[in-house]
Amino acid sequence: MRHFTRAFLAAAMLTTLSGCELGSDDKLPVIVQIEPTKSNIAITKVSTGPLETLEPNTTVTVFYDVDITGFKDIDVDVHFYLVHAAELDTSDGEEAEIEEVHKVGALELTQVSQGSHNFQTDITIPDTLLGGHYHLIAQIDPHDDHVEDVEEDNHPSVDHEPFADGDFPFADVHVRVLESHDYKLVSATFGQEALILDVPNTNDGTSEHHSDLVGYLTADYEGANLGNTAITAEILVNGNWQTTHFWNAETKAYEAQITHSFTAGLHDEHIGFDIALDDALLTQIYQGYDATQEQSLQVRFTLTDLAQSAETITDNNVIETQLPLYFFAGESTDTEQSLAKRDAQYSVGLANIKLEKEFDKSYGDKSKFSVGVDLSGQLFIVPTGDPGGRIAGEGVVEAYFFNAQNTLFSISYDGSAYISGQNTGYASEMIIFNNVAFEDEKYTTKYEKSWEKSWEEEKVLAQARFTIGPVPMSVEAGVTGNLGFELTVGYNAELYAEGDLFHVDFGAFGRGGVNLGLVSAGIQAILTLIDNTFAMESNAGFALVSTGNNKPHIYYALELKNDLDVISGKFGLYAETIGVKWCKKWGIPYPCGKKTHRYDLWLYQTPSVFNKSWTLYSKEDEIEL
Repeated sequence: MRHFTRAFLAAAMLTTLSGCELGSDDKLPVIVQIEPTKSNIAITKVSTGPLETLEPNTTVTVFYDVDITGFKDIDVDVHFYLVHAAELDTSDGEEAEIEEVHKVGALELTQVSQGSHNFQTDITIPDTLLGGHYHLIAQIDPHDDHVEDVEEDNHPSVDHEPFADGDFPFADVHVRVLESHDYKLVSATFGQEALILDVPNTNDGTSEHHSDLVGYLTADYEGANLGNTAITAEILVNGNWQTTHFWNAETKAYEAQITHSFTAGLHDEHIGFDIALDDALLTQIYQGYDATQEQSLQVRFTLTDLAQSAETITDNNVIETQLPLYFFAGESTDTEQSLAKRDAQYSVGLANIKLEKEFDKSYGDKSKFSVGVDLSGQLFIVPTGDPGGRIAGEGVVEAYFFNAQNTLFSISYDGSAYISGQNTGYASEMIIFNNVAFEDEKYTTKYEKSWEKSWEEEKVLAQARFTIGPVPMSVEAGVTGNLGFELTVGYNAELYAEGDLFHVDFGAFGRGGVNLGLVSAGIQAILTLIDNTFAMESNAGFALVSTGNNKPHIYYALELKNDLDVISGKFGLYAETIGVKWCKKWGIPYPCGKKTHRYDLWLYQTPSVFNKSWTLYSKEDEIEL
């Protein structure tokens, strides 16, 4: 509108002047020079709307106006910065570099036509701010990709007269001042939906190593004096808090606390835990348990600063949570078996024998990386009628990448044998990376089968987008590693299964790319997702005589062993940008050179606390017929 008015006035003056000359002796025309429009790209307004004091890592919508003159359908970059207002208030006429400045946005406007435009974008308040009052400023065409007649108004400038009194476009933002030394527990996440415990004194066949409560704590730190911390876990029993014990993967023992060292710059710390409830505590919990009522186990985690100059804020160091609680009483077959063994002539009283054990836990954060294992083994014997038995085993490994669920590996085996020959045989199925790899099934009066297979695979399983500092990045993640099993099963007067039901060894990988020029970015990954071997040995048979027993009897044995190491290492993203060095003079910020900025986003960074070899179940016996 401004340019149209100027041209209209010039034309009117020219007409007026020409009219004044009519009838005069001087017939020469009067020529008036019209000043050409200057090309320019500028941001004329930056605003956020009314905001309260912001927390770090908060997302804010920014509105900004752009004027384009002398260009048609151009692509132009826009960068946003937060500059601490206190630094500008104390500046004088000497040039000095601004220390507290943060790049919080980088984007490209495409095919922008001439004229005035309104845009908006989202920025994230960094975790690294000191806090206080900030100016949100913008810079358009930061790398001078377009030649303009007016370059000084692409950003705040002391050389642009309208900005000389500090009247440049900016928005006021107030950020909470960070604490100087403060640890905090944010949340506790369990790797199970409920806690199912055996009743006291029924640990026959189980190892002294077990995992009752598995999960991770999310924690944060503000300040610059990182050190060691100690974390304890307690269970509420009859109104009193009772201590528990954590598995320590380094010492291979249960300990009263976790010692954890926080990581600088990692504001989403993951602290894994593997808790066992000892026999005395289990007895206390069971004494107050009422199976007719829904009950939960109350758990309290407490973090303690081990530094001599301990933190002054401690009310955020405690997390209380709960988990549904159940006790599994099992079947009453043990009593009947014992009676039959002591009084063999009453074989009519023999009951079916059922031995089984399950392990089902997951580890990690599903929005980033999570892996779970579900293991089970079973031996079932029918001593009367049509005598026979059944052996079954199953192992499943599932993983979440950026909330996408994937079955990495699954194998199931089911073998049975009966004297009549009915239902005698085996069936097996394997799934790899969400697809059925093979199915094998055979039923006959006698059989023996050995499987020995292995694979090495790499599979992309999920994609996601993250902002690393101001840089948008597309990431894909998956697993690479090997898997297989070596199992022998058979029946010929004896039903048996032995070997490694499965072994998996997976590591996570990632690939990434960015959508802007003058930026390099990539993946930082050294992450073991899972290393697990699940072994099963089981046999059952009928014998007229055997060593140490000259009477007809049934013999059976079941042993399930597991060697597990889940999620250890780190996985993150980084970006490096060639940005602007900002200086100040008379309270005005302005670019004064170039500077390389590096940004890190750690998605996961944890030692392996779930590193354990133990026997899930081991039992053998014989029953006289």
